[in-house]
Amino acid sequence: MSTTADRYSELRELGFRSGLETHQQLRTPNKLFCRCPASIRNDPPHSELLRHMRPTLSEFGEYDGTALMEFKTHKQVHYLLYNDSVCTYEMDDTPPFKADRSAVEIAIEIAMMFNMSLVDEIHITRKQYLDGSIPTGFQRTAIIGVNGSIPFLGRNLSFFQLSLEEDACREVSDKGHDIVYRTDRLSIPLVESVTAPEMLTPAETAAGAAAVGEVMRSTRKVRRGIGSVRQDVNVSIRGGTRIEIKGVPRIGMIEDLCRIEAYRQKALLDLRTALSSSGIEPEDFNAVPLMLNERQASTASGIFGRPAEGEQWAVQVLPRFSEWLSFPTQPDLAFRDEIDGRVRVIACPTTLPATRELPQPLRESMGMDPGDGALLFAASPDDIATASQEIVIRVREAFEGVPSETRQALPGGRTTFERILPGPDRMYPDTDLPPEPVSPDLVDRIAASLSERPDSRRTRYAALGVPEQLISRLINWESADMFDSISAATGYAAPQLAWFLTDRRRGSRRAGADWTDLGEDRLRSVVVGLFEMGLSLRAAAEVLDRMSRGGLSLEDAVAEVEESKKA
Repeated sequence: MSTTADRYSELRELGFRSGLETHQQLRTPNKLFCRCPASIRNDPPHSELLRHMRPTLSEFGEYDGTALMEFKTHKQVHYLLYNDSVCTYEMDDTPPFKADRSAVEIAIEIAMMFNMSLVDEIHITRKQYLDGSIPTGFQRTAIIGVNGSIPFLGRNLSFFQLSLEEDACREVSDKGHDIVYRTDRLSIPLVESVTAPEMLTPAETAAGAAAVGEVMRSTRKVRRGIGSVRQDVNVSIRGGTRIEIKGVPRIGMIEDLCRIEAYRQKALLDLRTALSSSGIEPEDFNAVPLMLNERQASTASGIFGRPAEGEQWAVQVLPRFSEWLSFPTQPDLAFRDEIDGRVRVIACPTTLPATRELPQPLRESMGMDPGDGALLFAASPDDIATASQEIVIRVREAFEGVPSETRQALPGGRTTFERILPGPDRMYPDTDLPPEPVSPDLVDRIAASLSERPDSRRTRYAALGVPEQLISRLINWESADMFDSISAATGYAAPQLAWFLTDRRRGSRRAGADWTDLGEDRLRSVVVGLFEMGLSLRAAAEVLDRMSRGGLSLEDAVAEVEESKKA
């Protein structure tokens, strides 16, 4: 049985590399290019808007491949609107305001925290998104800083850039040709940091995500909670290509996703090698769907159930490809699942799974050669040709190795096709907003109040005897600033004070006594006052519990604690 160290040694030999794109929402009251409030909503929407997307040419007169792929899906995009937090800007009916000033300044601060070189002017560009997640069909984005680095595992982790951009909608449902989005998250400001592909194991990738997050949270100007930060994890091995695993919401998922993706790429390279000596050529496959007659369709429905309304059974034959459909690619998944993901996303069938291997009774009735692969699928008459074409395209790609894709994370570390990886033609200049200079005075003002970086805090806290586990909690739970101010004003031992502000504080919150209800300034002054009164941290915690849970004054809470000690 191989150990984690053995697996990672093998991944190093395979040339594993990964990088991170971290999308972090900023804590601003307003959205980025309008003045609507930035808030997450789960109440019923006020109205709904229907749109269709189409691609546009880049500034060089080219169409982006991803945009063309999305256009083939012919999606009807439904937007759930809120009258008090979505305006005509988000719906592309009015031009944008200038970028929110507080968002710009926070982005500059974060770029400085990553030791980046700042741009002299902020130029807004448009990045095409035809999946419907942004009603305009593009996302406004701007580079803020480039060429940064932070200390990481005894070396530096490099950054290509940091951008300021608007967030997209939240997906509610996606069925067939209809996709529904909630617009509350739309246009909330976020920053995207892009690292170099310098993580050499899946564990390093997860550690890199944690390090990037610590730096951003150290500013105390980013949003917290589920959905406020999302990782795009880029993975490749030698001979493979960059695969982007999109929107990973939790760091705990990263290690498995990286490991399984690396072995998926190895499997696809092995499949390419096997096919090269099989005598089969990519040109052997042609997108010619076979329609089932009434009796054959009845047999298929008897085995798999009737297809969705408006959809018909069809078959795509893959000459001499039968054995390769079951070629393993991921745990409990095979190459046929690679095909299925492509058909599901692009042809948009509502009968799922999108493809099935043709059962033996139908193979016999249709006179199939035993060595031929045959995939059964159900689609509307308008989508049958698209489904057939995507099956053939994906099979032909198997002869090339690993296609460039964006993939969606599945439970257990597996992934499935999401879209073709975008290229440079998705970007073009924005004509609605002029460049915005970044003045030296602004840079100096932000630099003067820059937060202490996590690596500096770690060194300082370790010298005070604070255990590493508590150091991480102080930094990531936004308790470090309070720790510093209370430590400077009291004689409490640093390790005990760190415990008090992290584990003990969390325990009180879980028991219904949330100290944060007092406010940071009040909490800080109470703890300092209790030290001056000679109370230990354990006694101080009891006082704060009584103040938070029972609404007692400081004096009454102290009196109750002292009385309880006498009893």
